[in-house]
Amino acid sequence: MAPETEFAALLRQHRLDRRLTQEELAEGSGISSRSVREMERGRGRSPRPRTVERLATALALTGTARDEFVLAGRLLFWANRPGQLRPDQPNTGQPNTGQPTLGQPNPGEPNTGQPNPGQPSSGRSRVAAPIAAAAPRQLPADLSDFVAREDEVGLLRRVLAPTSGAARLVVISGPSGVGKTALAVHAGHSLAGSFPDGQLYAALRDTQGQPVDPAEVLASLLRALGADGSALPTGLDARAGLFRTRLAGRRVLLLLDDAHGHRQVEPFLPPEGTAVMVTSRLSLTGLSGVTAIDLRPLPTAAAIDLLCRVSGGDRVRNEPATAEIVDACGGLPLAIRIAGARLAARPHWTAGMLGKRLADERHRLDELRHGDLAVRPGLQLAYQGLTPAAARAFALLGGLNVPTFPGWPVATLLDSSPDVGAAVLEELLDARLLDALGPDQAGQLRYRFHELTRLFARERQQDRISRAEWAGALERTVSGWLALARNAQDRLDCRRFHLDDRSHPAVDVDQRAVAVATGRPVEWFEAEREALAALVPASAEAGLAAVTRALAGCSADFYQLRGYYDDWRRGMLAALDCCRRVGDRPGEALVLRGLGSCLVELDDPDAALSTLRAARVAAANLGDEAGAAMTGRDIGFVLGLTGRLAEAETELRAAVAALGRVGERRTRALTLTSLGFVLRQRGDTDEALRVIRDAIAIARSCRDRFLQACGLRGLAGALLAAGRDGEAEQPARKAAELFARIGDPIGTAQSLRAVGEALAHDASRAAEAQEALASAVVIFRDRGNDWGLALAELSLGEIEVRRGGAGAVGRLRRSLRYWTDQQVPVLRARALVALAAAAESTGDPAARGLLMEAYRLYQELGVPESAELAERLGIDVPGRMR
Repeated sequence: MAPETEFAALLRQHRLDRRLTQEELAEGSGISSRSVREMERGRGRSPRPRTVERLATALALTGTARDEFVLAGRLLFWANRPGQLRPDQPNTGQPNTGQPTLGQPNPGEPNTGQPNPGQPSSGRSRVAAPIAAAAPRQLPADLSDFVAREDEVGLLRRVLAPTSGAARLVVISGPSGVGKTALAVHAGHSLAGSFPDGQLYAALRDTQGQPVDPAEVLASLLRALGADGSALPTGLDARAGLFRTRLAGRRVLLLLDDAHGHRQVEPFLPPEGTAVMVTSRLSLTGLSGVTAIDLRPLPTAAAIDLLCRVSGGDRVRNEPATAEIVDACGGLPLAIRIAGARLAARPHWTAGMLGKRLADERHRLDELRHGDLAVRPGLQLAYQGLTPAAARAFALLGGLNVPTFPGWPVATLLDSSPDVGAAVLEELLDARLLDALGPDQAGQLRYRFHELTRLFARERQQDRISRAEWAGALERTVSGWLALARNAQDRLDCRRFHLDDRSHPAVDVDQRAVAVATGRPVEWFEAEREALAALVPASAEAGLAAVTRALAGCSADFYQLRGYYDDWRRGMLAALDCCRRVGDRPGEALVLRGLGSCLVELDDPDAALSTLRAARVAAANLGDEAGAAMTGRDIGFVLGLTGRLAEAETELRAAVAALGRVGERRTRALTLTSLGFVLRQRGDTDEALRVIRDAIAIARSCRDRFLQACGLRGLAGALLAAGRDGEAEQPARKAAELFARIGDPIGTAQSLRAVGEALAHDASRAAEAQEALASAVVIFRDRGNDWGLALAELSLGEIEVRRGGAGAVGRLRRSLRYWTDQQVPVLRARALVALAAAAESTGDPAARGLLMEAYRLYQELGVPESAELAERLGIDVPGRMR
């Protein structure tokens, strides 16, 4: 090969391998871009040795690769200077031909210590020594701060190690920035000793991210293997054949970086003895004999380690914000490297300073840039390769901003058929712009964006999707979730708040998704819980009042069933704000009632009462008798809990009558159960038992398991209040069974507490009682239900006092603090009585003071317990018979 051709080929190969433009290489080496162009064409003046050295440095060449490059440059330099004496050429009086002189080592080749074949010697003729091609060492430099990936490196070593003559192929796949090339290079260096015949490297995309012609890459590899570039065949198949021939019998490692697809890789598939690593966004599992490794982001500990190494030691390791930085980077090695590089470049920054900058999602991708390192270009490259439909879906999904989602919303966002949506979904997965998570609780496949990909997708939505198009897509998709939520809600066994205005229509969605929602309603709601929590505020912000309040109201039944009160409140507040902004008065009335009911469960009775009263006024102004009656039921329930028993009875009796007039049988049954609770608190247990049995009869006629369970639990409570503990156990156990069957953990725990109280006074079954109560405590604690937990601890404390348990006083004091804070006088008095019993058992004189305080509370409530305590205390109450 002519010197100018050889040097031009090497220069171009190394530049492309480093993904540099001619302009970037010129800037890095301090020469003009025109000079680089001329050298790659084999034209112009030959470069001086100093220029060759600068080019080698700009190309980051080391070891053998640098030696080969510098040698080719020097040969070209002297080849263009005939008649001049080379520094490595003795003065023989012969002109310089530009070729190595016989009798002298070829520049760059080792001196073997053998007699010089260029000089006469005894018995030897003058024979020219062949120039041996050095084994190529083309792997990029290994990263000194490489971390983790021990399992993947171990697998690569096992698969690629030359323990047999078979060809070995591994594809390392993953999204942009996850560290595919870094892993391959690191593993390649650790295996280099097993491949003495060379390690080859080729980038399969150019600097603009476009796939490189395999024939061009093969030509470069063949030249590295010693083939004469001027004599290479022109066709792809011919070059591939020659490549296999050159590799035959050699132990060579080949790294193909950033492959576009199967067909681009197939010409490089090796003969026996060669090992190949391929990096690609795709898994390329269609390649014969492939071992696939799919890389995921780094776990937190490894990500922090990488951040510390890049930033220069442990100065940020123990800062609390360090974990926030790697979390903001989503564990993506490229993003973490950029963050570390920024910290290293700014020693005066703390991790907290950078963490604060990254916390702003609007500018996070801008912050993840340092010099020529950036996260956004890799995402942009993948995005540019999408079809128009997939690009539009990517942007719309980014605007949706839900943590995870099933497959059907893709079609709904695009307003297309399910088949089109499925095809687009597959394209996004192949581009590694979307991650598949596997089946959720309901059995439907779910997907998500990586955190940084989500931000990039949102940018695309803001840049490429008009406001009108986005509003239509959002309403369509939220309406799709509403359609499925309604299907699931209709099959839930739970309290019906009737907050979803069914006059607002929902769009049709894929019938396969409908089948999931109807077949497994509780699991469907659980799987979609995070999505619903994101969609209600999003649609509220967009001013879509009707679909917002419908979805928030439809979800309320599930939230109450499962005890997700914070989700419930956030949804109601977002819907309320939206309804008020757009002047939706009927919606405001509904949402106020839903919010008030939620505040009851959140142990905020004052706020609940004020909100519910506002809801009743709004319903009455609209002429909504049913809505006003249902709100009255909730008002009566709150009054009963807070000890305002006379007011509670009045409200509940009025609600029972009104609900009967409007035909709301189910809500009437629930109201009767609440009325029974108030009546038993007032000491009228016979009337309480009667109304609760009426409620159970209605529930059974409606075949409503939730209402039956509520009635049975109320029946157990009334029997306990009547002193008929033995009769209370059976309905309490049946209630617990029904609540468990319909998936209501709080109802289950409340019923288990009733079981424990039914058994508590039977000394032979005290252990059973404690077991039931302990089970209730676990559920209440897991669900964050403080009311239920305090009541269960009160019951356990009462049992432990009777049994002389050491932990009784602690439990009872915790319960007393809670009822005092919540201003629930009847339960506060009950806790005081139990603490007095504990004090009496040890002869503590404080017992009488505790009983006196309980007596005053019961007396203010006007309940029978006040008379019982008066007798124990020896207090003369007017009208009481001695």
